[in-house]
This record gives sequence, structure tokens and C-alpha cells, in this order.
Amino acid sequence: MQICQNPNCSNPFNPDGNRFCTSCGANNFGTLFKNRYRMSRLLGEGGFGRTYEAQDIDRLDSPCVIKQFVPQVQGTAALSKAASMFKEEARRLYELGENHAQIPRLVAYFGQGANLYLVQELIAGDTLLTELLTQEFNEAKIRELLADLLPILQFVHDRNVIHRDIKPENIIRRHSDRKLVLIDFGGAKQVTQTTFARQGTGIYTIGYAPLEQMQGYAYPASDIYALGATCVRLLTGFLPLQDGFGNLTDALYDVRNARWLWRECLQDKGVSVSKDLEQIIEKMLKHFVPERYQSAQEVLQDLQAKPVAAVPPTIPINFEAYNFWGLDKAQRLDYQGAIADFNQALQMNPNYVEAWTNRGDVYLQMGDYQAALADYNQALSINPNFTAAIAGRNKITAMQQVQTPSHRPLNLSNAVFAYALSGHTNIVRSVAFTQNGQSLVSGSNDKTIRIWNLQKRQLQGMLSEKGEWVVIAISPDGQTLASGSSNKTIKIWHLQTGKLLSVLKGHFDLINGLCFSPDGQNLVSASRDRTIKIWHVKTGKLQRTLGENSGFIYDIAISSDGNFLVSGGSDKLIKIWQLQTGELLRTIAGFPGFVRTVAISSILQVIVGAGFGKTIYVWDLHNGQLQQVLEGHNGSIQTLAISSDGQSLISGSDDRTLKIWNLKKATLLHTLTGHTGSVLSVDISSDGNILASSSEDKTIRIWQAN
Repeated sequence: MQICQNPNCSNPFNPDGNRFCTSCGANNFGTLFKNRYRMSRLLGEGGFGRTYEAQDIDRLDSPCVIKQFVPQVQGTAALSKAASMFKEEARRLYELGENHAQIPRLVAYFGQGANLYLVQELIAGDTLLTELLTQEFNEAKIRELLADLLPILQFVHDRNVIHRDIKPENIIRRHSDRKLVLIDFGGAKQVTQTTFARQGTGIYTIGYAPLEQMQGYAYPASDIYALGATCVRLLTGFLPLQDGFGNLTDALYDVRNARWLWRECLQDKGVSVSKDLEQIIEKMLKHFVPERYQSAQEVLQDLQAKPVAAVPPTIPINFEAYNFWGLDKAQRLDYQGAIADFNQALQMNPNYVEAWTNRGDVYLQMGDYQAALADYNQALSINPNFTAAIAGRNKITAMQQVQTPSHRPLNLSNAVFAYALSGHTNIVRSVAFTQNGQSLVSGSNDKTIRIWNLQKRQLQGMLSEKGEWVVIAISPDGQTLASGSSNKTIKIWHLQTGKLLSVLKGHFDLINGLCFSPDGQNLVSASRDRTIKIWHVKTGKLQRTLGENSGFIYDIAISSDGNFLVSGGSDKLIKIWQLQTGELLRTIAGFPGFVRTVAISSILQVIVGAGFGKTIYVWDLHNGQLQQVLEGHNGSIQTLAISSDGQSLISGSDDRTLKIWNLKKATLLHTLTGHTGSVLSVDISSDGNILASSSEDKTIRIWQAN
């Protein structure tokens, strides 16, 4: 995004490539707005303006949100009203945010040209809508939500402010402390005793607002109704749906009889809540204002007066119960606790094949392959056809074959330059070997994907993309190629024929990373739109979106056993996800800057991450503890790759070098030089004999074991 530097320009934000500003016609562009804010991307657009994400360089590049007032209304009176509302939002944010830690702080408020701008802190976290897409809400979570939000609401109401737009999208769970933050006070209303009975501007969201608000009247009880509607929608998972013609479909509300159906929906799902919580929510959702709670404090008092009684176990304490508890602890990465529970189950029933298999799975996760194999074999001695044990044993066999290849292992410390591949006309973003190692695929900002015959050292075929920033991945069987670019789509190709099989749409910004699951069934994509998406390769269907992140996602990696997905991005965080369920297992913080690249060694059970600065960090996969720090590069690190035996690490940097490390001993083995630009990608052939690297210098270099 280019920023017009004309101080009187009404709309200084211009697409890259513009020679003249579309608003004022000036041709003086820069990268900063008001000499302070570096704009990142457009977050949203509405009737009164646009919202951008930016970094405040005066505050150590801290992330912020900039709201630009661009009203789409006609007439002096309407413009004046809209401007007045925008200024009121700034005043409200300042007064509220300065005095409550769970309301965004106002950073700045100013005008430029004909527009007004509001700058507020960016809350790093996930909205409750995002959480709803990845997890279910139960009674305990709803009680926690109310206990966290009601004091905020009371604080707001005590200052004679009504929010008027409470819904899951406007509630963020902050990453740093897991506290809920109430955002978007753009529709909030300042009230006094004389304005309670006066009709005002109709600002609301259908499916959450009570009748009086849709008629233009708002009270503190109106916010309580919206919070109650939020609770029942989170509990049931039913959201109001509106088509392009404005028609509303809502399975949770009977319009004809003005009646909520949330209890019936829960009953259909086989879910129940306690009687006292049911009564609290019902009173929050009363149709008539006088019958509703009149203050958030009243709701909080009822909530605290009737705590949830301890729920007795729904399953008997027997070997099946211990197996269930062991599975739960394994999901939460409490491996020692899980093993203790499985041991109890097996002590009660030595022939319990599920417990043998589940304990084997935990040993496999911990990297104790000998113990895992023993448990799988024991399970199969009880039931030779137990598929889960067969799958676990096969997984270990496959990993052992990878660790003990039949070919002579590569002496990486003696790798030397073999030859270069030239032909791309722009920087080469990514390289990947085919399974047999006879071909190499490269993706470039010249909008082409090239397939190279390594035996003949020449171009074998070429595919065309519509966008730049081309990243690629090849399926484990070598049959399928995936590519992603700045046109926001992912293309699936048949590698041998070059036939385009499908186009995956769903991201709304450029694709930064692609990765196939070890079984080749799923493709994971990472984007600058802050999301990670998991696709079914054969059908092209989106299976899951991993919640909104607080920064761009730069890279992803999947463990060789297919259990873990690791991501890194501009928010300085590394996240560990369970690939099968999409559950966020752990967040590793403390990285000094953006995380450009990540890799996993399933053999050593470690995560490697790098990017900002000159240092590579190595963490334990299971507990997130920092294990090693590798230093030696003189520039930011752009790419990492780990050998199939999990022992060696290759890194490529802005310092134009590749470095080869012994990952287990944390020692530098060798430095490869020759590129004349930043090294952007590196890959290792499946037989471990060849390295390929790509660079900003538009070339690919092939390195051979000496």
C-alpha cells in the first residue's frame, strides 16, 4: 500500500503501482501515514469508513487499528451527523479505554483533508465468533464469559454509555491473559435522563438486538438482552443468517411468536444447562424491557448467588473411566498423567486392547518408539485385527525406514556446489524435490512454476500463475502439486501432466505457505490474512479454519507423524496445533521479532524457528521449553529445512549463505556460499544426497554430497 504524502489529501491510501494519487492527483508517495503509521492491510469497510491495521513506529512498531471516516451519505446534515458520531466514538474510547483494561485504548484522533481518523490499540486475540468455529461452548464457558463481561458492561453503563452492538464478533479473547475485551464502540450511545425516552439512530445487529433497539430506543437492558442472545448462540452454535436480499433465517428465534428456541435446540443436541443458568438467561432475554434485568450488576449477583454444584462423574470409576481420563490428558499434552491413567486401566483389565494402543500412542508422541512398539504388539497379541494398533505399528516401521535408509547417508559437512538452474526472470520464492529426486519444482514472482529435469539439468515443463509470490508444495506420493500466490487462490495440479485439477478459494490475502499432510489427504495453507486453512485435497473442500491470529502467518510445518502443525508469523509467536482437530495446544512467546520460518524434527521432538535477527531457536515440541540457540548468520533467516533423519538442519539467510547444522549437537558443520541475493527457500531430496536452494538472485543452486 502506498501513502500519498500530500498533507491535505482526503484519502491518501493507494494501491501499489499507482503513479498518481487517486484522491488528490499528487505523485509523492511514501510508506508512512502522518510520518508515524505503517499501514498493513484493510480490515473492513462500512457505511462510515474503513478500518486498517497498521504499526506505530513511534511506539516500537506496536500494532494498532486506524479508522478512517469516509461516510457514504449525502447532504450537509447527514455528513454533520456522521462526523459527530465519529468524534463521539473517539471521546468515548478515550474515556473508557483509559480507565478499563478490557476496553481498547485510544492512541490518537486527528483530521486530514476532509476526513477524520481514529487510532486505537489492536487487541491481539480471537473473537468469540472465531472460537465458535473451532470449539463448543458449554455451561462452564458461558458462566466464565458472563463473569468476565458483566463487570465491563456495568463499568460502561455507569458512565451513561450503551454499547448497542454486543455480539460474538465484538468480543475478543486477548492472547496475553485470556481476558475478554469488548470492542467496537462505533455505535455506542451516550445517554442522560432526558434521552432515555427519545428515539435515536437505529444501530444494531439483527439476531442480537431487542425490539426497542430496532425501533430506535436503547437502554442498559438492551445491552443485557444482546449479551443473553450472544450466550445462547454460543451455547447452541446457531447464528442468524441473512441472504443477499436481506431475508433472515434464524433457527433459534420464532419471530411469529416472539419466542427464543434455545432450550429446544440444546435438547435436540442432547445438551442441558443448570436450572439457575437457564433462569438467568431467560430473564436477560425477556421481550419487554421492564421484565428484563435492569443492570449488569443484577445479573452478576444472580450468577454468583447460585454457583454450579460439582457434577458427579457420568461414568463409573473402572478401567474404561481411566482410559477416558488418559485420553483427555493426552489431548492436553499431559503425557505422564495420561500414562498413569492408562496404567491404572491396564492394572484393572490387562486385556484392555484400547488402553494398550492409547498408551502406545502417547509413547509415540514422546518419541519413545521402543515402548510404543511394545504396546502396539501387546494390543495385537490380544486382538490381531485391531486397526489402531496396526496403524501405530506401521507408522513406527515407516519412521524407522526413514531413519535407517539403505543408501549411504549424506555427509552434509562436505556438500559442494554442483550446478545452477537459470531461467526465472524474478526472485525464486520456493523449491521442492519430487519424491524420486529426479525432478525439482520452483515457484517465482515471475508468475511461473517451473519443473526441472535434474538428470538433464534442463527445463522440463512450465505452469503459469496469475499472481506473484508463488509458493509450492508436492504431495508425499509425488503426484500432486499445490501452488499459492498473491491472487489469494490455491491451485492443485497433476504434476506429471500439468493439468489443473482444482482451484481452492477462501483466503483473502496472499498465500505464504503450503504443506501436505504425511498421508497426502490434506493440504494446509497459511496466509497474510492471518488464517490457516485445512483442505481435503481430493474434493477441494475446506475442512477447517484455524482461528484468526494476531499477525500474518509466514510459515507452517507438519510433523512426520501427522499429529502436529506448527505456525509462525508477524505476531512473534509460534503456535502448536493438533492437526486432526485443529485445537491450539501451545503458544510459544518471547521471540524477538517476526517468525519467518519454522520446521519440525519428529525424531528429536523439537521445533525450530527463525526470522527476525540472526539467531535460530530450538524448542521442545511438547513443553515449549527453549533447548538450543544457533548463531552464525549475519542476516535475517528466511528458510529452514530438516533432513529426513531429523539430525541435520539447513538454514538460508539474507546474508546470502546456507548453513548446515548438526541439530542434535547444536553445532555448525558447514557454510555454503555463491548466491548473490537472499536465500529464500531450501529443500533436501528424499534420498538425502542433494540440496536445492533458491534466491532473490533469480537462480536455483544445486548442492551435492561430496
